[in-house]
Amino acid sequence: MQSAESLKRRIEMEERNTAAREAPSGTATIKLGDDSNSGEILVFTSLGNVYKVQKKEVLEKVQALQKIDLEPGERPVYLTGEKRYKGFLIVAFENGKMGKISLKSYETEYARKKLKGAFSSESRLIFIELIERDIDLVAMSSIKKVILFNTSLINAVDSRTTKGVQVMKPKDGSVMIKVNRLENSKLADPEYYRKSDALNAIGFYLKPGDEI
Repeated sequence: MQSAESLKRRIEMEERNTAAREAPSGTATIKLGDDSNSGEILVFTSLGNVYKVQKKEVLEKVQALQKIDLEPGERPVYLTGEKRYKGFLIVAFENGKMGKISLKSYETEYARKKLKGAFSSESRLIFIELIERDIDLVAMSSIKKVILFNTSLINAVDSRTTKGVQVMKPKDGSVMIKVNRLENSKLADPEYYRKSDALNAIGFYLKPGDEI
């Protein structure tokens, strides 16, 4: 049996080889979230499923990959603890929409191992992350337009397959290609990109030297 770390490296290598043709953003490798204060590890996948692994069954969260049976062509994209099902799952899609899903909607009465319909499949997923409180996010389109906004502008919903709200407005066939936390971006003047009154904005051109 492969070690959890070697399994993770193999999956990441395979996905880096296919990233150029399969994904416009950072979903090509496995994203690892925080598993503190959690009893279960949640494994979200490219097919919109979420697998649940009891934390007591593993020594570290990447070992959860050894506990699940993926469907053909299915790739894990995000591993995180469930944080006692508090907080929200932020999902962003290529079509410029973003959803804010209550973690409570993933809680089950019995120890189920798999839930289908973990997020919408209407458009390609480009960002996924569990947040415990509202945060600032930066989004960029394929034409280098950028907006900065707080997730408090997005209403939380209980529907796991919500299509989300329009965060970035398409222009000339553009799509949203990247979303990142503000603190993980390099912006000389972040507030230049903020559209505080509403979402559904085209955004502002990325300034030279800035990085999302």
